[in-house]
Amino acid sequence: MLGVPDSNTRNYLSKGTKVNADYLERIAVHFKNVSLNWLIAGEGEPFIGDVPTQNQSNISGKKNTVAVAGSHGTITTNNYNLADCEKERDGLRTQLEHAQREIELLNGQLQMQKTIIEGKDQMLDLLKGGFNRPN
Repeated sequence: MLGVPDSNTRNYLSKGTKVNADYLERIAVHFKNVSLNWLIAGEGEPFIGDVPTQNQSNISGKKNTVAVAGSHGTITTNNYNLADCEKERDGLRTQLEHAQREIELLNGQLQMQKTIIEGKDQMLDLLKGGFNRPN
């Protein structure tokens, strides 16, 4: 859409490469409602006037997959709604609770093992003393 190689945008986003003036000008010309003050300085609102409706679909609605084709291949991104995230969080909490219960059971078994070993050591000491043997 901007008439620049996809690699330029990827470098700006992933590597933190400084955006040049030509690129910013292309954004300003193509996306009239993007605030350059926000884009450059991170101040104020990202859009001037009405927020474009195509961007709103990414944060509302059901989980969807968006494929963007370019001259360097296809990029696929998944968008999740809040309900999906909450469901995943609840599932992870359940797994955590099960793991904590299993840890408690294993600690109990470990303590029982220590008690049995102490009892065996005491029995050996009694048997050694009863026969007056050091071993």
